[in-house]
Order: sequence, then structure tokens, then C-alpha cells
Amino acid sequence: MKQVRADPRLVLKVTPPRVPKTAILRDHLSSDSPALVDKSFIIVESRSGFGKTTLLAQWRREAYHRGAVVAWLTADEWDRPERLVAGLALAMKVASGRAAFGQIGYASPGGDDAALESLTEWLSEVVIMATEAVLIIDDAHLLPPISANESLAYLLHNAPANLKVIIGARSGLGISVADWVAHGQFAALGVEDLRLRLPETMALLTARFGNRIDADACARLHELTEGWPLGLQLVVATIEKN
Repeated sequence: MKQVRADPRLVLKVTPPRVPKTAILRDHLSSDSPALVDKSFIIVESRSGFGKTTLLAQWRREAYHRGAVVAWLTADEWDRPERLVAGLALAMKVASGRAAFGQIGYASPGGDDAALESLTEWLSEVVIMATEAVLIIDDAHLLPPISANESLAYLLHNAPANLKVIIGARSGLGISVADWVAHGQFAALGVEDLRLRLPETMALLTARFGNRIDADACARLHELTEGWPLGLQLVVATIEKN
């Protein structure tokens, strides 16, 4: 694979987001939960404000504590196949701490046409690592169609046994998951899964306001925001200003 230079734009894309102290940790959505622990391919799809990225960051931390190599990539509309592979290479290089990752040469000239070959080399390097690896791609809905329909689909259908792929998106990617479903390796979370449960709302409000807020008020705010995490945070910010 072509040597990946530390392009500042790519460095930012492979840097995981900082999780604020006020972030809501979803214990029942832990990556160690029975519904998710054995899945090799997970999609989290929701509109803005439902904590998609925060949940991915939570899973990243959980995988890291398990000893896995966890690579993060925030996708964007400029990630055509060649740039996507460059981002993946840098992400895994940073996550693994292996300076040589992504530095083997292309077998053919660069460009989108050679990207699948480069992606094959990336997958082979993941195999050679011989350890649990997790790849998290956030904002995958921004990927150009050629990258989603060809590169990402190719990666998923050729992923080695030691690689778990987690994708966050605001809309569907149109990638076939039939094989993953058939083998029980696929899980998908949507808006309804990400809505706050009443105990979570109560825990958050109690942590912020202590005995200044009672159970009935917590329940009313939960009903008002309909479990929308951002909505609840906005309500909390409004209350704190008054």
C-alpha cells in the first residue's frame, strides 16, 4: 500500500471526537451487551441529536479497554476510493502504533481504479496484525456513491475474522447485508433504540440538579422531549440559565 503521509486533513479525520463529561453513557447499549457482543458488522443510523457519535465513541472506549486495536475515521464527501483507503491506512496506523502499517507499495498506479487493490492490501495487513481490530466509520452517509457502493461494500464482504466494522450514518447506505444477517453477524440500531429510557432521563436530571428536581418533574421532561437526547440537553441548559 502506498505510504500514507500525515496529511493534516486526514489526521483530523482519524482523530476520535472528545466525549464531553455531560455525555449520556448508554449502559444497555454497551458493545458487550448480548445483542451486540458477537456481531462483526454494526450500523447505527439516526438523525442528528440522538447521540450516534457519542455511542460510537463509547464503543470505541469499551473496545480499547478490551485490548482491541480501534481505528476511527470520520467520513466526508471528499472521500473518493483512493482517499478513503488513505484514511483507513492512517487510522489503523495511528490506532495500532505500527509505523510500518500502510507503507507497502501499490501493485498498480494510484487513483480510484486501483483503490480496491489497495483496499485488499489494507485488509491483508489487518490479518497480519493477528489481534482483535475494530474499525469505526462515522458519518458514512457523506461518502460519495462510488466509495459506499464499491469500496465500503468490498471491505465489508472481505473483512477478515479479526475485524469488526461499525458504521454510523444519518441515512441508509444501500449496502447488502443479507450474508451478514444469514450468519447472525449483523446488528442495526436506529432512532428508537437511541431514544432515552425514563431511568436514563431521571439519572441524568438527578445528576445535574440533585434534590432540586423530583421524579414527577423528570417524568414530565422525559415525556416532553420524547427521549430525544439533544432535546433533553437543551431543556437542561435552559433550566440552568434561569
